[in-house]
Parts: sequence; C-alpha cells; structure tokens
Amino acid sequence: MRQSVVLLILTLMIVVSFTKKATTSVKTFQVSEETIQVSLETGEMSEKTASLCRQVNDAAGLTVQKRPTPNSPKVGTIDPNQRVKLIEGYRNIRGPAGRTWVQITYPILGFVSRGFPGNETNLRECSEVAKERLGEVFSSEEYESLCREIDSKKAPRGLAVRADASRLSEYRGKVPVDSQLTLVDNYQLIRDKNGEKRKWVKISSPLRGFVSAGNLVECR
Repeated sequence: MRQSVVLLILTLMIVVSFTKKATTSVKTFQVSEETIQVSLETGEMSEKTASLCRQVNDAAGLTVQKRPTPNSPKVGTIDPNQRVKLIEGYRNIRGPAGRTWVQITYPILGFVSRGFPGNETNLRECSEVAKERLGEVFSSEEYESLCREIDSKKAPRGLAVRADASRLSEYRGKVPVDSQLTLVDNYQLIRDKNGEKRKWVKISSPLRGFVSAGNLVECR
C-alpha cells in the first residue's frame, strides 16, 4: 500500500514539473512574439519620421511664423539646407495672397511658407536630396574644393566676418588677405538681408560666419 502511495506521489510530481516547464515555454514564446511586434511598430514609426523630413531649399532660409500668415509673430529662422520635420498628418494651408503654408515641429514649432501654387519649392523631401547627392558623388571624379582665398585686388585689407548675411550684423572678426577660408558643406550664395547688391557665403574656418562672396577666389 505504501509503495503505491509513493509511486502515486512521484507520478504527480513529474506531471507538475512537466506542466511548469511547458507553461514557461509558452510564456517565453508569447514574449518573443510581443518583442517582434514592438520591433515592427518601431520600424513603422521610423518610416513615418523619415517621410516627414524636409530640407530648406531657399537660398535665404525660411522664417518661422506663429501662424500661417506673414504678419503673425516671428518665432525664428531656419538656414538654407537645414532639415525640418513636418507635423504628423500635416496639410497644406492656403494663406493670404494664395501662399501655401505648412506646420513644422523641428527645429522650431511654427509655420513656414512652401511658396505659391505651382512654385512650392521652399521645401524638398530629404530622400530626394540624398539621392541627388549620391548621384553627384558617382558622376564626378572628385569632390568640389571648399577652399577659398581672398582676392587681394578687391579686398587688400582682408575680409570681415559677420554673424549673418549683412554688413550691419554682428562683427565676428577679420580674415587677413593672405589667409585661406573654408566654405561650409553644401554652401549656397545668399542674398544680402538688407537688399544691398552683394551676396554672402557661409564659412566654417578660420572663423565661423558669413563673408562677402564677391571677394573670394578658389585656392590655387
């Protein structure tokens, strides 16, 4: 009788142990499925974020307004070629004089103008710009040099570096006439912000700021 009881107890212990292992395996499998699902959802969010990326395509940059109208308070500016992020579920907003506006969340929250119907070129999709740059790299034999020198005939005393594209903006220093300057990547010529008949270009060294582009020549 005692042997039967012992055998019954051992059998029950084995069954309970097997059941626990099976349950643990099922739970582990469920967690793995949840992890996979989270990964898929994360991938979808990344794609959404990428589709909201735009790059400023205006040589003078863009002004960010509090509301979709040029008369609303200014909340900041965005430099040329800088990336912005559109608000999720964005839509084009028709503003005064037919201008098209869109809301952004990065780097500043507000509204920027895309241009006018038929000429909405102030923003470009980041993916399109990246493809073009990749094509340029493979189609050219070498990268364009960013090195510039000061034209000694036009600026014999050197060149002033300003904080913005205007001779009235903050003075950051002076580059001697015998020095070399380095333009920023993807540089563009920028119109004078006070309407003067000159264009500016941004440099990264020896000082960071803007200089008059007409006084520069390529390094020899």
